[in-house]
Amino acid sequence: MGVSAKVLIVDDDPDILDSMAEGLRTLGYDVLPASDGEAAFQVFRAEHPPLVITDLQMPRIDGLGLMKTIKAASPSTAVLIITGHADLDSAIQAVRQGAFDYLVKPFDLETLLGRVNQALERHRLLAENEVLLAELEQRVQARTAALVESERRLHALFNGITDSLVIVDQAFTIVAANEAAAALSGTPAESLIVRNCFRELFGREEVCEGCPILESFATGRATSRSMSRRDSDGCVRYLEVSGYPLADEGERPTEAVEHIRDVTEKVHQAHHLHNSEKLAAVGQFAAGLAHELGNALAIIGGAVQFLLGCPGDRRQASREYLEVIHRNVAAAGGTIRDLLAFAKPREPSLRVLDVTESLDRARLLLRGEFEKHGVEVVRQYAPGLPRIQGDREQLQQVFLNLLLNALQAMEDGGTITITAVFGPPEWVRVELTDTGHGISKEHLDRIFDPFFTTRERGTGLGLSITHRHVEAHGGRLTVESQEGKGTRVTVLLPAMIPEGVQARAR
Repeated sequence: MGVSAKVLIVDDDPDILDSMAEGLRTLGYDVLPASDGEAAFQVFRAEHPPLVITDLQMPRIDGLGLMKTIKAASPSTAVLIITGHADLDSAIQAVRQGAFDYLVKPFDLETLLGRVNQALERHRLLAENEVLLAELEQRVQARTAALVESERRLHALFNGITDSLVIVDQAFTIVAANEAAAALSGTPAESLIVRNCFRELFGREEVCEGCPILESFATGRATSRSMSRRDSDGCVRYLEVSGYPLADEGERPTEAVEHIRDVTEKVHQAHHLHNSEKLAAVGQFAAGLAHELGNALAIIGGAVQFLLGCPGDRRQASREYLEVIHRNVAAAGGTIRDLLAFAKPREPSLRVLDVTESLDRARLLLRGEFEKHGVEVVRQYAPGLPRIQGDREQLQQVFLNLLLNALQAMEDGGTITITAVFGPPEWVRVELTDTGHGISKEHLDRIFDPFFTTRERGTGLGLSITHRHVEAHGGRLTVESQEGKGTRVTVLLPAMIPEGVQARAR
């Protein structure tokens, strides 16, 4: 500790006190003498010496009591007990309670010096240890704070990513999930933990076919796949799913990051763009074709009408054939009108209206056909539907075409359910669901293509024109179907909502 170390000496015997003080001073120590426990503690509070030498037997406060008081204030302070043979047990007890050591009277200066040096060296080591522990604690606290901040940032980044992110183990159990994944599944993020990703995120009871996570675990490489899932409302979402294995260098991955990006809107846009390009090309062709056919049919129709008007036997002999020609010319004229409507569609004449009015007009026009084929129509209109801006005639044609398609899919009767609801924040949603024979997968992607039809006498233009009318209203038209189970057609039209109501809807 050094020759300037302070030593507090406590003894109620003045001779012993002076003797020890004089001896330690000659050896270079800064001696602080005290004749009783109370005075000693006052000196200790003022000077904070690293070593206290105290007699065990003293009036009022004995050496053991003084040691306890000092240790309570400064645990690292070394206390050396002086005792006689009669009090040896008490001295041993003091060591057990924290005293550095004890000396039995009488003792010589050399023995005292040896104990003092040992006690001061121990105090020095303890003091250095406390400094090191304090520095270590500061470093630990700083490192802990840095880790907490890093974890906070990673957590914020993890949850701030708008795509769905989950971490799964080899059993496809979710060990971490962000808020986007929670929104996709409809389950709070903390509740997704220890659940299976294929069940919670894709609504399946077993591992998805072509699962990229399975391949990432097998190969140790990042993998991507295009997948789909059906929401609770029946709508299909298209997803881009990627797997990124997590493993230390040279080890097989035990966990993987599953990144799920919703590309439904991009898929729809791509389909719309593809259809628009096809429609533009076919439209030009259709316009020219309709013009040429129209001229020819007009000439044929005029000639037939002239012949039908001829008197006598000439008219009667050919009347049956002329009527066949006349009917077919009329049918061809209807096809030409469809072609012209497809090739040169007029812009909708918008006005504020109730979409259910157009629905009911189309339904009433087909009421006789519904009764004839044993088809029941069920209406489910939500109360208080917002109005839309639309063309009454075009929307009536839209719903008429859709109802006709549903009717033709139920040759032996069935049910058509018409639902109209408000789909916040901006849509009036109309669904027409039938119990017909459905549409095969190979045909479902082509139903909006011009001239595509599965009926013998169909033109294949009805749904193309319907699709174009809906888009001209700023809406969306989707079709979902399963063979043998029926078809659901969804029409979304922009709703007219007051600003205050729209803000609440969001």
